[in-house]
Amino acid sequence: MFEFTRSKSIGVEKREDGIFLIHGFLDDNVYTIELDLGVKTPEFTIVSAKGNMKRYTTPECPKAPSILDDAIGLQIGGADFETKVKKLVGRGGCRHLADLFIECCNAVFPAVIQTQWKIARSNGMSKDDFIKGLVNKEPKIRDRCMTYSRESELVRRLGVSW
Repeated sequence: MFEFTRSKSIGVEKREDGIFLIHGFLDDNVYTIELDLGVKTPEFTIVSAKGNMKRYTTPECPKAPSILDDAIGLQIGGADFETKVKKLVGRGGCRHLADLFIECCNAVFPAVIQTQWKIARSNGMSKDDFIKGLVNKEPKIRDRCMTYSRESELVRRLGVSW
């Protein structure tokens, strides 16, 4: 039997107004944390943030979500975004909440790509043309993973450079 288990779940929903709603949930033997974020696209700006510490270790833990108001206005995807979140939410509140916050924000990018791909595909665009356009016009996508990195065989084959 495991001594420790941790589960995380993140769901992303797109609203009509271009805001993506993200719900994150962390549950382990020690903590249960819920997080709800709103991210406005195409700016990738946090417009809402609410959290709930349902299970925790100290009397200070339930205070951690109150720091989330300070995260409103942050732009996700920048080079120093994770550092800002860890400093603001982690040190100011709870590092587990900060980690869940970062993972929720990272989930926005594949959701945006999936949403844009559905539209492009329905308009007859090829996958290669879609990816080439995406990497060219969305700098925040570049180097987020191997698929969209400079070293990617796909990116080189498509002739994209930055």
